[in-house]
Amino acid sequence: MFEFNKILFISIVLGCVIDFSRNAALSNQELKKYKQLIEGQGLYSPEDDITILTANNFKNSIYGKNHALLIEFYNSWCGFCQRFAPSWKALGSDVKGWKDIVTIAAIDCNDEDNAPICRDFEIMAYPTLRYIHENYQEGPGRIGSDVQKGEDVYSHKLFLIKKIIQEQREGRGKQFPNILPYIDSDASRLFDDVPSGTKYVFLILEQPDSMIGPEIAFDLHEASNIVIKYSLANNTALERNVRAVKLPTIFVKGDDGTQEFLSEFVNTREGIRIAIREFLRPRSIQVPEVTTKKNIFTGKWIEADIPDMSALMEARETENLKKKIKQMGDVVFQADLETALRYSLKREIALVKSISGEKLEALTKYLKVLVKYFPFGSQGQQFLTQIKDKVAAVGDSVSGADIAQWVSKAEEDGRQVFSSPPQWLACRGSSATFRGYPCGLWKMFHFLTVAAAEQNVGNEDAYPREILDAMLGYIKHFFGCQDCSQHFQEMAVEKDMKSVSSLDSAVLWLWMAHNTVNKRLQGDATEDPEFPKIQFPAPERCPTCKSSDKSWIYPEVLLYLKHVYSSINVRYIGSDTRVLHMGLEGSATNNGSSPYFFKRIDTTRVQEKDVRT
Repeated sequence: MFEFNKILFISIVLGCVIDFSRNAALSNQELKKYKQLIEGQGLYSPEDDITILTANNFKNSIYGKNHALLIEFYNSWCGFCQRFAPSWKALGSDVKGWKDIVTIAAIDCNDEDNAPICRDFEIMAYPTLRYIHENYQEGPGRIGSDVQKGEDVYSHKLFLIKKIIQEQREGRGKQFPNILPYIDSDASRLFDDVPSGTKYVFLILEQPDSMIGPEIAFDLHEASNIVIKYSLANNTALERNVRAVKLPTIFVKGDDGTQEFLSEFVNTREGIRIAIREFLRPRSIQVPEVTTKKNIFTGKWIEADIPDMSALMEARETENLKKKIKQMGDVVFQADLETALRYSLKREIALVKSISGEKLEALTKYLKVLVKYFPFGSQGQQFLTQIKDKVAAVGDSVSGADIAQWVSKAEEDGRQVFSSPPQWLACRGSSATFRGYPCGLWKMFHFLTVAAAEQNVGNEDAYPREILDAMLGYIKHFFGCQDCSQHFQEMAVEKDMKSVSSLDSAVLWLWMAHNTVNKRLQGDATEDPEFPKIQFPAPERCPTCKSSDKSWIYPEVLLYLKHVYSSINVRYIGSDTRVLHMGLEGSATNNGSSPYFFKRIDTTRVQEKDVRT
């Protein structure tokens, strides 16, 4: 008996080992695909009534299909996209029964694998909505057509219906229910151009600003032997012909010539569906119920859950590191700066199909300040210089794909450009949708304003708005969040950025601008609950930055900013300092951080007029 139990135990252990080995044999790409299928991607999950598109399924999902798609191209860190997502989910649920006519979909351009798709589709702002008509074919310049964004599910649906009406007027969507308005003045021709076997035609007469008719036509498109048509109130001759009194109303005509009104006071989508269903019930014609169901994942990727102990240990280490970083207070990490730069080059600039004109000028200014002030080692500086020179050499235009290729080639060649892998430390949010890149970009530009002030002390020829102009150009032409970009451009005018007349004033202007944004977003749905938006710096971090009446003391604020964002105060947790040694001012210590250094500076030239609050 003992031997039998021993053999059984060994068999079970071997079985587990085999299962683990099979799981371990999955490639990183396969594991990522599995994660997307189970957990979704970005702002959407399989529980939402949204088709989640990725690099793995994009082409198979949109080309040559007998249905249309309405796709949201978004970026999961974009605050506007985060606010937009609930209404997009609601649209998906509201029109789920239309999936064989038009599918509501989304793709996260924040995912590096999806970036080439977003570039090919020339996505310049988030979110962007594109309509892909049925039987769409791949080819140059075939990027779908723009659809206006609504403010809620109703307006999303209105713009979608208007787009499909436009498509049908142009000769497409012939296999869909016809939702062009009935314009004939004679109701006797309702049976013209209907499928054979049609028993009843329902004509919904409604106001010009209504869309109940097209909704009902799509809702009930699977019902046999009936056709839904609609006419708008501007067809007064038809109203007199059928003697309609109130709008909306339902006029029904049978194939035997009979006709009647179902109701003159049913004015909701659901009410009209019920009225039609009740009319057809005694006539033995079934109308499918319109319901919203949750998606259920039916893939075959895995049969059972297998605990991943290494992942649990990594999560614990990550949590401990996050606590340590929060305790460190207002610090800048090399890893955050490099991750922001890498993202900027590979995931924003790289998405622009063709960079010319003002965009090329903005890119040139951006690269120039990076070459001058970004805290890289010698190979990193050489890398940035080569990109700047290549952009200058191309002439009138450069493609974003070229930028991405140059960055990737430098990484693949083993050049020690970046000292850390892509990771967020101080900018790590409580979830993947919080903080991250926007936080990193703010920190990078704060660092650059301070670096410009530090390195140009006594240089009377230094241009005071060098960093601010580069930032404004970048935000205007390359920053993915359209809403955020527009706000920043408006703020540059309202806060009189052009009046900045010294490098120190530039440091303070950007600080003021950042606090303005924090105030606007305080309590917003995009605010990370673990990192609430505050007016920086907090009193406990800089007790001398405010007077007894709570007003800012600008020289002290400048002193604090120059301390926090100084190149000699950057921390190197997660970075290989050997890569940076030749290019950084000061020297890093072996414990992963630079020595604490609080440099006194001349702030007598900073006046309250330099910061226009």
